[in-house]
Amino acid sequence: MKKLICLVLAVLMLTSAAFAAEIGFLPPAMTSPFYAACIEGATPVAEAYGYDLLIMAPPSEDDYATQMSMMEDMITRGVAGIAVCGINLDALIPGIKKANEAGIPVVMFNTITEIADGEVYAYSGYNQYNGGAKIADWVNEQTGGVAKVAIIEGLPSDYTTQRMGGFVDRCAEVYPGIELVASQPGDWVRETGMNAAMDMLQAHPEITVIYGLSDEMALGAVQACKQLGREDIICVGLDGNPNAFESVKAGELTATLDCGPVAIGANAIDAIVSAINGVERTEKIIEAETTVVDITLVDEYL
Repeated sequence: MKKLICLVLAVLMLTSAAFAAEIGFLPPAMTSPFYAACIEGATPVAEAYGYDLLIMAPPSEDDYATQMSMMEDMITRGVAGIAVCGINLDALIPGIKKANEAGIPVVMFNTITEIADGEVYAYSGYNQYNGGAKIADWVNEQTGGVAKVAIIEGLPSDYTTQRMGGFVDRCAEVYPGIELVASQPGDWVRETGMNAAMDMLQAHPEITVIYGLSDEMALGAVQACKQLGREDIICVGLDGNPNAFESVKAGELTATLDCGPVAIGANAIDAIVSAINGVERTEKIIEAETTVVDITLVDEYL
């Protein structure tokens, strides 16, 4: 009987150790290659510290309920820490609080916007507002300061607000000749982005620039321009995904904002391990560099 009890205890200890050796990594979905790049950066860092990544993701970026369920599952499994990116930041607060109660550190990635409640150890991301402004600067250089712009928005979220606001505000401040003539949701999805671009081009044939708030939507705009015979239009995206770089190299997508997704994933895991080890942090924001990548720079990123 004693041997059986000892065996059960040993199994439980091994099981607990296996769970504790995992770090949860929870994107909002895998519809964008951006999150695959984040995982690419996160995985070797986790392994170097002796942890496995437990990767879960909802089927779509508006499936907040599934993401919350997955976060609760990670907490139940007793992961050592959780890196999470949510399109709706407020929707994550109950899950973050549950992780806090369980003593599991949380790092948010792909955002530097601090949540209103709950304890987050660090935020690994880039300045999305400044990224939108950089794209406005680049559009100004490419067009000589005169352009009719259409924007393909993502789902309603802080991400859409920041990426669009940075562009629009920058143009209003210093580029009066760059005019926003249309804006329509693309829901972060290529096909929806393509349909949005076609609608706007047909309603506003004077459009000369399409800014997709993600690479996938911008690549949808490229398809729309091809179908309508409007390859003269400048199409610019935001993410710095590998397929976007390939499209720039092929002379299709005009440019993308590289947001450092590999660094964002790596920095998130590095921060979680610091939290696990009890390292106090005074600065919560870990900001990756951004660069507008067009045909003049794309070889460096490929």
